[in-house]
Amino acid sequence: MGYGVGIDLGTSFTSAAVSGPNGTRMVPLSAELVVPSVVRRAPDGTLLTGTAALETASNPAHVARGFKRRLGDPTPIVLDGAPYSVSMLMSAQLRDVLAAVTTWAGAPPASIVLTCPAIWGPYRREHFAEVPKMAGVTNYRLLTEPEAAATHYSAERRLGDGEVVAVYDLGGGTFDTTILRVRNGGMEILGTPEGIEHMGGVDFDETLLAHLDNRLDGAISELDPADPESATVLARIRTMCSEAKQDLSIEPDVRLSVPLPSGPREVLVTRLEFNDMIRSSVQLTTAALNRTIMSAGLRPDDLSAVLLAGGSSRIPLVAQLVSNTFGKPVRVTLHPKLTVALGAAAVAGAMSATPPGGARVPFTAPALGPATPPGGLVPAGAATGPVPFRRRSRRRWLVPAAIAAVVAIGTAMTMVSTSGGQGSSAAATPTSAPRAEDLAPVQVFDDAPVPPWTGFVATQQDNWVPVELDAAGTGAGAIVASSASPDGLRVAWRSVKTAQVYLQAVEGRDLKSYVDADGALVFDVTVHRPAAGATKVAIHCGYPCGAELPVTSLTADLTPGQRATITIPLSCFVSAGLDPRKVNTPFLFLTTQPFEATFDNVRWEAGAAKDEHAASCNDLR
Repeated sequence: MGYGVGIDLGTSFTSAAVSGPNGTRMVPLSAELVVPSVVRRAPDGTLLTGTAALETASNPAHVARGFKRRLGDPTPIVLDGAPYSVSMLMSAQLRDVLAAVTTWAGAPPASIVLTCPAIWGPYRREHFAEVPKMAGVTNYRLLTEPEAAATHYSAERRLGDGEVVAVYDLGGGTFDTTILRVRNGGMEILGTPEGIEHMGGVDFDETLLAHLDNRLDGAISELDPADPESATVLARIRTMCSEAKQDLSIEPDVRLSVPLPSGPREVLVTRLEFNDMIRSSVQLTTAALNRTIMSAGLRPDDLSAVLLAGGSSRIPLVAQLVSNTFGKPVRVTLHPKLTVALGAAAVAGAMSATPPGGARVPFTAPALGPATPPGGLVPAGAATGPVPFRRRSRRRWLVPAAIAAVVAIGTAMTMVSTSGGQGSSAAATPTSAPRAEDLAPVQVFDDAPVPPWTGFVATQQDNWVPVELDAAGTGAGAIVASSASPDGLRVAWRSVKTAQVYLQAVEGRDLKSYVDADGALVFDVTVHRPAAGATKVAIHCGYPCGAELPVTSLTADLTPGQRATITIPLSCFVSAGLDPRKVNTPFLFLTTQPFEATFDNVRWEAGAAKDEHAASCNDLR
């Protein structure tokens, strides 16, 4: 009789477990059982993964990390000058894991189960299907990570038939939540699984990194990632943050010695401080779990328990907030980081026992070298066109102009201001300008995005892949946003990575009449945490059309906790290159440093540029 293998290709770590006549157990891919989810290109073009990639890397910048979150992104990942799709990198991981499992077990597996986040829709799953294909796997089963976690938990604790449990899966890069009912020895999904892209341990690491940078007066953000020595220092600091995060789950505080070029600096971080840093993010996950429960037509009282899975669920604050929010027992397996692989292996083991003789799953391990992957990839730097954004509704949205070329905050911007609102890219001025009183304000956000506008957040770190705003909260690594509050859209920039929030429509609108009528972009803002760096506001008219203005001089003067109104004449944007005849992104706010504020009543208002409190184009800094 053969054995089955379950493989969890996680954002941060990859793990594998086997199940057969002798039970279910982890495969020791390393001394820590798991291996980091990293890939490096060797000089001969071979893709090295896991520990092998790290041990042979002279420059950390040449190692790809966290790429699972970019699955489906058409922009290639460039390693040592060669472009690769995310599917190709993940197939290299799968190839190496299967080779290691086969060597360890002495024979190939009879069945293979791979796992994926429950929130992945058809678009992501289609791309994931390329992973086993390129790794030579011709037969496998795909299982959602929450289903795998619940399967393992059921094997440990024996859930009764008909019991309903919620799975709360907080891993290295994504958050998933699913409601499951035990039915005839299997798992039945109830309602609609939910999740948050770019929410997990990697993001908590970045939050801690931003905290250290703030404590060290920006010394970390001054390091140049393009410089090999600085890149090595940054990699060491990131590893330190990850280890400190784990230590704070056990210890009340940790003392870090940050290795800066000027010499090591000591920083003490307490668990209470860390909890405050990530509390808003964890609250987004409990809100998502509550929506999942409601989608199943259930109440928290209907649950037998909430099962915690994923390595980040070991953070004490997670169990505390989940338990306090839902008033249900919180169940944690002995090793939450391994739960998904063990559950997948259990399912694979049952599959391998079914066919007589234990027929083996055929697979070969092709060498993944520099060859162009199926479908081809454009060279680095080539125009790739708009990046598609897909959800269960399969709508398609376009990324704003900032995705392709965001000017660094420190770069000087030269612009010529005019008083008449004319720009070289605009159409000829009509003989009779519209009257302000004849134009109703264009509402963009008023407690929620106003159709046809839709809200998004995106980060430079994730190549500006947009994540649609959800009323109860959306996370995208360096930025989290929620419009659940009646005060408006609360946005928190959590790290030293460039991130933005914006409102956008599929089609551009001709709003030139508002420029001609002395219009202005007007929005209310309440600062909760003053900006640690420069801030900018942009309006786009479809890439590469758009204008971006510095507004640090406006945000720096705001009193924390006090609602204020910012009014920026549209003529300032036109002078900086905006074509107001095809506006598809009427409001975008970005910064590279920690900042937290609530935005509301965002609008284009005719005549507002004449308001005595309107900003002057010349004074924007």
